[in-house]
Amino acid sequence: MNARKPEQSIDRPTPPGRELSGSRPFFPTHAGRELATSQHLPDFSRRRAILDRLTQPGDVRVYSTDCRAGERLRVQMCVPVLPLGGAAVPAFAVIAQSLPYSADVHKLPVKLPAGYSAVVAPPPSELVMPARDPLTRVRYYAGPTIDTRTLVSGRCYIVVWSPGNQMGKYVLQVGHRWPWRWTYWLNLPRAWWEFRGWFGLSRTAAYVAGALVALVALLSVQRLRRRRKA
Repeated sequence: MNARKPEQSIDRPTPPGRELSGSRPFFPTHAGRELATSQHLPDFSRRRAILDRLTQPGDVRVYSTDCRAGERLRVQMCVPVLPLGGAAVPAFAVIAQSLPYSADVHKLPVKLPAGYSAVVAPPPSELVMPARDPLTRVRYYAGPTIDTRTLVSGRCYIVVWSPGNQMGKYVLQVGHRWPWRWTYWLNLPRAWWEFRGWFGLSRTAAYVAGALVALVALLSVQRLRRRRKA
């Protein structure tokens, strides 16, 4: 069913270069193709980049977490630019109990439980200008965004599928809270490594940086030893 005009709905893409910044890479551990077998996430509030793929025609991916009443749900689809191709341009939906509005439920590839609402974001009609992440230098097209809130506490889901039976990789940017904890900054080298590898880009810079760090450390140790002997 289609409710009244939504207070919050499917937004236009955010300014290029901001979608993946501050998002921790997340690799699903299993393919949850139904609500009951969904891939669990710790929450939908902290910024994460779900790096996943549709492996066969008609494939479906479902992610879920427990949400509190009034919690903001922000999800954006990004289409990766891969050197050898192989990216998908899928649709996605947010499913939760008593959303402020519900739209295009009939397009869902899964059955909607009683008492649940859904908002569907169709695949982008065109991919205009790829964005480039300032840290990792990976490129991607910014797709549509669903930005809404839950009215009651309960299980919330994100469903990804391709109406055209496409296969390939996609990036789902989930969450709105920027990471400020020191652990995020400590994990930046690992995030750089994982993003570059998943996008199929060279990680030679990491080896060069590691070699330089090792060289500086070695020279520092040798200098310290000379001072002690002197």
